[in-house]
Amino acid sequence: MTDIYRRPDEYDLEHVGDEEDVVFYVGLAKSLHPRSVLELACGTGRITVPLAEEGARSGFSVVGLDSEVNMLRQARDKARQMPEAARKRLKLVHGDMRKWHGREPFDLIVVPCASITHFLDLDEELEVWRRAFQNLAPGGRFVVETVMPNFSAYADSFSNPPRTLVEIDRDVTDEPRKIRLVRRKTVNYLPDEQRAQIRFLYEKYHRKSLVECYIDDFESHVYFPRELRLLFLHTGFEIENVFGDYNRRPLRASSQLMIMIGKKPTGKLFEENGRNSSN
Repeated sequence: MTDIYRRPDEYDLEHVGDEEDVVFYVGLAKSLHPRSVLELACGTGRITVPLAEEGARSGFSVVGLDSEVNMLRQARDKARQMPEAARKRLKLVHGDMRKWHGREPFDLIVVPCASITHFLDLDEELEVWRRAFQNLAPGGRFVVETVMPNFSAYADSFSNPPRTLVEIDRDVTDEPRKIRLVRRKTVNYLPDEQRAQIRFLYEKYHRKSLVECYIDDFESHVYFPRELRLLFLHTGFEIENVFGDYNRRPLRASSQLMIMIGKKPTGKLFEENGRNSSN
């Protein structure tokens, strides 16, 4: 698990100004008219809270699931600031998305922010997809977001000897608190495992004075489009849509994101696929 998830304040600071994904997921829920939504790896509630606010207007409930207690604590603090109607629509739960099972099936399950890449082994990935299938009502959707493979970022890994490029990946400021966070990034790619070894180097400033430095090392799985399709198909889903950005444009070679939507079949086809996905 990456250490930034144990620093919820810094996590939120990293995402200052990030609104495109929030607009996408709220708009998606609004257009699908679900009765219930489950967000996996909900973190500090950056997307969960706006979903619940829309749920209060559109009539659906939201469950946010996360395995990191510090992130959930931050999400609960935000939830206490919500209007009562939205608070009643939201439930925040500590749990592992590979194992957690809801009491009632959901109509929409989402995994934003490329959180799916933290599962490094195929068995773990299949557990996530199968559990999502089990947690969905027939006709429900499972939405997975990840990044497209960035071969330009991996190029130095193939040099002989390998080189490590350091780039400024994020530079954001919380103006009211006068706090600035600069994030530098290195990437080493292991092609035999489809795994990126990532190092984030953080510098935190207050009124231009450096107050803290720290390093966060973690690994992430690198998904390819056909692999993502196969995970959906193998676990019983139909592929409903594939987007290359938050504006719902088709996936292209130049896309930086992959957002794939799988639909749980209904009727006889659902029964056959359900048996296959549990094998």
